[in-house]
Amino acid sequence: MRKTLVLASLLWLTGAAWAGGAELYAQNCASCHGPGGEGVAGVFPPLAGNPRAADAAYVARVVRNGLSGPLTVGDQTFDGSMPPFAQLSDADVEALAGYVAGRLAGAGVAPTPEARPTAAAPGDPEAGRAYFLGNRRFARGGTPCVACHDAPGTGALGGGTLGPDLTGAGARFGSGLAQLLERPGFKVMRQLYADRPLTPEEARDVAAFLAAETGAAAPAPARGWRFAGLGALGTLLLFLVLLPFWPRQRESYRDRLLRRKA
Repeated sequence: MRKTLVLASLLWLTGAAWAGGAELYAQNCASCHGPGGEGVAGVFPPLAGNPRAADAAYVARVVRNGLSGPLTVGDQTFDGSMPPFAQLSDADVEALAGYVAGRLAGAGVAPTPEARPTAAAPGDPEAGRAYFLGNRRFARGGTPCVACHDAPGTGALGGGTLGPDLTGAGARFGSGLAQLLERPGFKVMRQLYADRPLTPEEARDVAAFLAAETGAAAPAPARGWRFAGLGALGTLLLFLVLLPFWPRQRESYRDRLLRRKA
């Protein structure tokens, strides 16, 4: 009888810890790793079916200290960067690690309603476009997205090429895109926005812009022809500007002196 009560108490305490961990997971992890720990192929490693994630102590260390560098899960390699979650208390870290190890790490575990991220207020796509292009400054002075990224709706010249093209980012990351923009999981973005992160409202606006423009991009060949056409137009304009001066370049210095005397 006593053993039964002890076992029941342990199960109840474990369930309570997992319940708290589910809420913490939804708030801090689900935007990148997915509501059920499925991850994003090639970007964020899965937690479901991940043997490392079944070790609560390992998960707790990663949550406290962060993790970066190449990481292989199954037959996929991930080379992102996860920041440390310094804002979480020790009790929160333990609850979160227990939930990940006890509920998500098992293969085929379906997400519980508690583990789904709560819906945030929708963003403004027009404001997001202004932030993306730098027409409106971020409140904390962050670099405009267009400096590194291209996306549909950026105009004829397009955006930068230092970072990946964000076409389809809205469909790829879904409702977690805003949280990913607010707290980047990529090393370069983390360094770039370390002391000037986007506000939650700005992140929602940019995410709304990217989601609204999903699927609206021109095909890759059309984008290539766009730059080729602009280059040809620039060459033509330069030729027209220099054309009036070209005949004088064929005159020698002696010819110009003789023409002046005449």
